[in-house]
Amino acid sequence: DYESLKEHHPSLLYAACSGFGQTGPYAMRGAYDMIIQGMGGILSITGEPDRPPVRVGTSIGDITSALFTAIGILSALRHRDQTGEGQLIDVGMLDCQVAILENAMVRYFSTGDIPRPLGRRHPAITPFEVFESADGYVVIAIGNNELWRKFCEHVNRPELINDERFNTNALRTENHESLFPILAEIMSRRTTDAWVDALEAIGVPCGPVNTVDKVANDPQVLARDMIAEVEHDTTGTVQVPGIPIKLSETPGQIDAPAPNLGEHTSEVLTGLLGLGTEALNQLKQDGIV
Repeated sequence: DYESLKEHHPSLLYAACSGFGQTGPYAMRGAYDMIIQGMGGILSITGEPDRPPVRVGTSIGDITSALFTAIGILSALRHRDQTGEGQLIDVGMLDCQVAILENAMVRYFSTGDIPRPLGRRHPAITPFEVFESADGYVVIAIGNNELWRKFCEHVNRPELINDERFNTNALRTENHESLFPILAEIMSRRTTDAWVDALEAIGVPCGPVNTVDKVANDPQVLARDMIAEVEHDTTGTVQVPGIPIKLSETPGQIDAPAPNLGEHTSEVLTGLLGLGTEALNQLKQDGIV
């Protein structure tokens, strides 16, 4: 454990990412992503109103904890560069889910109301949601009154601008049940692409709801090198997501697939840890590696 290792290596950075962290009453429990999604509250605010909880479409419990662990390691490296001191980086998956609840926590602490799932819309901005188009779905995000004015004028419904039910964001949110069917009918008249082109032209934020095949072939995604090709010994050429962090001086690249189990064990033990050939062979004979 860290306490034992740091006696011999005081500059050691020891990252421990677990379900619940190294302290607290749940510290010894195991966890999987969906368990953490449930315990962390995000399942309770995901899905349609008055329907059962819905899992987030990606393993957000795993992913966010990995990201926070990386941030923690970078912070600890910076501290070690300045002081020479190592430390334990203790990250719990549950903590990470609590950290990303954002306005759900704020709403609960400020009003006492327990946030519930709202389906396709934003809890505090309206209209800021998914609408069905003539051939799919489109997202519009009208975050202020100027955008609301532009939208209403564009769809030839200027009377909605100063409608006493809808003339502020707070009122639009409060009267969402009245506003939604009006907007749903309007948005059903055109295709998704037609809406995106038209609304972008007047500066109203919008976008399509892409299926994965469309994401993989989106011109912006391709222009940013977010689809990479690598060669795998077993499967041949495979496509994988690229690197989302673009560094101007030291850009990264994906030039190899994920390694097979144990593929680099010998390289790590001999190259990084200085283990001799005889010792490595002994580990293999003993079934340790």
